[in-house]
Amino acid sequence: MADLTLVRLDGNEADRQRDALADLYEKAYAEKLDGAFRSRAGFLDRLGMYVGRQRFELVSAHDGDALAGYIFGFAIAPSGTWWEGFRDEVPADVLEWTRAEEVFAISELMVRPEWRRRGIARRLHDTLLEGRGEALATILVDPKNIPARTAYYAWGWEKLGDIQPFDDSPVFESLTKRLSLVKP
Repeated sequence: MADLTLVRLDGNEADRQRDALADLYEKAYAEKLDGAFRSRAGFLDRLGMYVGRQRFELVSAHDGDALAGYIFGFAIAPSGTWWEGFRDEVPADVLEWTRAEEVFAISELMVRPEWRRRGIARRLHDTLLEGRGEALATILVDPKNIPARTAYYAWGWEKLGDIQPFDDSPVFESLTKRLSLVKP
């Protein structure tokens, strides 16, 4: 595994790094940028919404001054708006955890292409989720992204259903992972 420095940032700190985060986003998704949802502007719009959310946290991996990758997430709102666009009925226990503010959503996980396949994504993932107080985590994955999808399933994630969170976004698989056995 690469010898990297991991850094935790809150929403304000992450917002100050928005250009570096967007630069890496463009590199990580270079072949998938579509000028709409998957674009620098779209990413920055979403990042601007997310950094102000409750319990936002970003973990970044650095090789010296170079940003190798990052992951971020936040607690989803108890209103349940996170689940809008879900293609089926959201299970009652998930809605209960949502109302109790017990669900943490990972929004982005990416590694610079030249740093992939070195265990960095797993290290970022585990560091972000370590010690979280929520009962459940959720993440969305493009079913066409076979490497990411395979990794998530190997890391203990399970499919909840399909969701299209934005009108201009693809349909993603919504995955969940239990973080604790305590129910609200």
